[in-house]
Amino acid sequence: MNLLEQMAGGLTVIKTCKPLVHHITNYISINDCANVTLAIGASPIMANDPAEVAEVVAQASALVLNLGTPNTRMLESMLLAGRQANALGIPVVLDPVGVGFTKIRTQTLEQLLLLVRPSAVRGNMSEIQHLAGIRADMRGVDSM
Repeated sequence: MNLLEQMAGGLTVIKTCKPLVHHITNYISINDCANVTLAIGASPIMANDPAEVAEVVAQASALVLNLGTPNTRMLESMLLAGRQANALGIPVVLDPVGVGFTKIRTQTLEQLLLLVRPSAVRGNMSEIQHLAGIRADMRGVDSM
């Protein structure tokens, strides 16, 4: 089966199952994340308060963690949700936006990776290079 057939099959499964996808993401992309999730046939929920994330992720089929606007409250929520997802066998997609550009982004990712096992990582070339321990040039969140 070629890649196109695999993708089509995956979309069919998504449209049939209508999974709930829990996003903890940044305020820049939150609307896009919700609309793309809806467009493929899944249901998005954007819950980022530490008081509810474990309960929400327990009812989800997947968890997306996006580091686009890091702060201590978001990190707390990501750690709680990520650990819950790992404990329940729920896949975690990690988007390490801008990792390596600033100390806070790098430290946030390091703390997250100590306690949460992502199932997949989505990033640009510089972000992936940084995760692999390769020096990468960045300008903000853009790969050079």
